[in-house]
Amino acid sequence: MTDDRDDLSELLAGARNAETPSETLMARVLADAAAVQAELAASAAVPVRGGRGGWLSSIGGWRGAGGLVAATVTGLMIGVYAPDSIDALLSGQLSERGLIEGDILASSWGDLLELEDG
Repeated sequence: MTDDRDDLSELLAGARNAETPSETLMARVLADAAAVQAELAASAAVPVRGGRGGWLSSIGGWRGAGGLVAATVTGLMIGVYAPDSIDALLSGQLSERGLIEGDILASSWGDLLELEDG
């Protein structure tokens, strides 16, 4: 363990005694950094669109809108069809895992319609 610390101490001492970069090198590096920052600032200035175009770009464009529509339709269909119907489509995987219990949920639209009639 002391050998490792000695090696580390030697490395750190060598770094402390190393030559510092020349002034011309530092000036070139800083000039290059300033040029890159100016390019980034110029490209970051995107015109702001209002209305539908602004809303569409804020959700990620057409891809984001497609994902939003897909999630909305999926949620609506899961809400419309009773969980038992979804469980039947999944071959009973939800009830096997204990995620739903069939006796407390309406099993289909027919059960809901019978409630309206009577």
